[in-house]
Amino acid sequence: MELAATRRIVPPVLPLMLTAAGLFVLYYATARPALLVINGEPRELRTHARRPMDLLREAGIVLGPNDALLPNVDTELQWEDGAFPVVELNLARPVAMEDQGTIRLVQTAETDPANLIAGPLFPGDRLILDGISAGSAAPSHIQLKRGLPIRLMLEGRARWLYSSAPTLGEALWESGIRLHEGDRLDPLPNTPLDRSIEARLVRSVPVTIRLAEQEIRGRSAADTVEGALADAGLRLIGLDYVIPDGAEALPADGQIQLVRVREEVHMEQRPLSFDTLYQPVDTLAIDNQLIVQSGGYGVTSNRLRVRLEDGLEVSRVLEGEWVAQDPTPQIIGYGTQIQVRTIATADGPLDYWRKLEMYATSYSPSRAGVSPDAPWFGITASGKRLVKGLVAIDRSLIPFGTMMYVPGYGFAEAADTGSGVKGRWIDLGYEDNNWVTWSGNVTVYFLTPIPAPESIVYIFP
Repeated sequence: MELAATRRIVPPVLPLMLTAAGLFVLYYATARPALLVINGEPRELRTHARRPMDLLREAGIVLGPNDALLPNVDTELQWEDGAFPVVELNLARPVAMEDQGTIRLVQTAETDPANLIAGPLFPGDRLILDGISAGSAAPSHIQLKRGLPIRLMLEGRARWLYSSAPTLGEALWESGIRLHEGDRLDPLPNTPLDRSIEARLVRSVPVTIRLAEQEIRGRSAADTVEGALADAGLRLIGLDYVIPDGAEALPADGQIQLVRVREEVHMEQRPLSFDTLYQPVDTLAIDNQLIVQSGGYGVTSNRLRVRLEDGLEVSRVLEGEWVAQDPTPQIIGYGTQIQVRTIATADGPLDYWRKLEMYATSYSPSRAGVSPDAPWFGITASGKRLVKGLVAIDRSLIPFGTMMYVPGYGFAEAADTGSGVKGRWIDLGYEDNNWVTWSGNVTVYFLTPIPAPESIVYIFP
């Protein structure tokens, strides 16, 4: 049996595909790695490119006229010691640039804001990128604010600062000058910095303000004591005063005393005593009295100005006094009616016109306190020699020569006085050889005849 020979037919396309695949594998195998960074974003590639331009072409990227490529388009790419090349591409974008209010639009791939500015930057100038101070990358709106001069007086010396900060306070902060509590800045920290400016900064010092029951501690840059009070929210009211005086400079130790003063007007009333008047009553027996009119107290008013410092009274001044109500005098009627009466005594019946209760003592020449060698020894004030029957009385009430009768003593003539004999006191006289001691109350009868009315003391104390 004869076998016929068979032939396997291969399609013509397959060899071509195999050849292409082999070429692709060969091409990929011979490609070398490279890193393409576009606007900061890395992309790893395998390439046969020899220059950056070729690499972009392989990546399908067309280089624009304002794009930035690093390294240069014609630079040979280098693969050395296992390191692969890095190609950086920054694509151009529109940027609005503002300088002193003038705005211009540019297409640029520059990422450093300073490189975008055509002119030099000076101390105090500020770059604002999309409304934010320079420092961030890739702005689309750049504003250049030129620094303005600031002449600052600080601690008696002038300093020049340059700043483009929006306010004076921010400019000082950026310059390292910190504001502390109580510091005084003129003009104020929120003053807009839209022109050159002169400023004055006065540093505060510690102050202690003492009041009645508290101390306030703080800081102040005021020129005067009163200014320091204002910084602490205090002020002088009315009669208040401060130590040192409000117009004086702050004391070196910072100690200030504020004294609160107020004045009060007080109205006071006091009773005003009434007078006692005596009025004769001829229908009333002698040595008797009655009230004709009752007395009434009056009222005295006065106005006092009282000064209080920190709540304590320091002075009281009488500003006026007057009688608000007059008193009513008391009127006492005393009897002037005299009636003669008779009394039975050891010496017989005697007529008398008055009788009084009196305190009786006794004395004699040697008991009268006079030296026996004195010429007036034993002589009474009326000039008579002292014997029994002469008595010492208060001459302002009983005239010399008045005849009286004292039970147990007998007749008594007013003829002497004594230094201690006053009012209702009668001192009974004796000779030395018949002296009898007396000490007690007695009834004294005033004998007729009745003396003249003008010599009678009707009110006997």
